[in-house]
Amino acid sequence: MQDRKLEQALEIYFQENPDRESDKYQEIQKYLKLRIRSVMELLIENEDTERMEQIEKCGWFSANELENFIRCAQEKAKLRSLVWLCLLYTSPSPRD
Repeated sequence: MQDRKLEQALEIYFQENPDRESDKYQEIQKYLKLRIRSVMELLIENEDTERMEQIEKCGWFSANELENFIRCAQEKAKLRSLVWLCLLYTSPSPRD
């Protein structure tokens, strides 16, 4: 049930031309930010680096959390996700 809710929230968040000012969009944004670990784990599982990049640009996770996401990609043997996360890890960023 929770995974389905998360997937639905992601679909709404990433829809084309969302109404960013709507209450529903704002609620979904808060929900995803609070569940950032689950969000990133799902995106890692799906090897969805485009959406991972969009989430990263929101500034919702720290360098410490990034290290956890790298471990997650390693454990799940998700090479595309792992490469993207490692490149992110080595790039200069305000996450530090």
